[in-house]
Amino acid sequence: MFSKRITTFSILAISLIAFGLGVGLYSANYYKPDTKQAITGMLWPNPKQLRHFATIDHAGDVFGLDNLRGKWSFLFFGYTHCPDICPQTLAVLNQVHKQLGNARPASDVQIIFVSVDSGRDQSQQLAEYVSYFNQDFIGLGGTPEQVQSLASQIGVLYIIGEEAADGGYLVDHSASLFLIDPDGRLIAVFSAPHQADPIVSRFKKIKTFLEKH
Repeated sequence: MFSKRITTFSILAISLIAFGLGVGLYSANYYKPDTKQAITGMLWPNPKQLRHFATIDHAGDVFGLDNLRGKWSFLFFGYTHCPDICPQTLAVLNQVHKQLGNARPASDVQIIFVSVDSGRDQSQQLAEYVSYFNQDFIGLGGTPEQVQSLASQIGVLYIIGEEAADGGYLVDHSASLFLIDPDGRLIAVFSAPHQADPIVSRFKKIKTFLEKH
């Protein structure tokens, strides 16, 4: 089982590296602003326009593309049983939310946690989890197909691990943050490790840049 776990992890690692290189090349080739210093991770002038998708939020309601329009949205993909990266990232995003809330109405920015563990993360579980970090956070889930309708557009990779004797399992997933602009476009990718101050600084630069263009 150990060798299988190593093989699975190796495949995921290679896939994530390939995805990271792809995003890096995309950003390097297309980001040509008239500023002296590029904004790391920004996808410009060809941000990816998201298409229709249908997930279920932590209140049990349908959440789709229309729910992203008119707001800046930070998306993070993970799962509630995650032992480390998910709680750490959500704690950072709580700091980001507070800092941005002091600078502008909190309704302008939304933090969205998308679960890639449809088998365990139902609406009630998501509601309890995201509210632990911040009452304003949004949790998304649904069937595997519903989650994939969003994840596949953004290029998020995840692999469900083998089930242990106690029924538990791990999920290998991307640790990046994805920024969606008020027009429903994937505008930037924030790579781990995450810290609140750099995220807020880059977000403000991206917002200012788009307001000028």
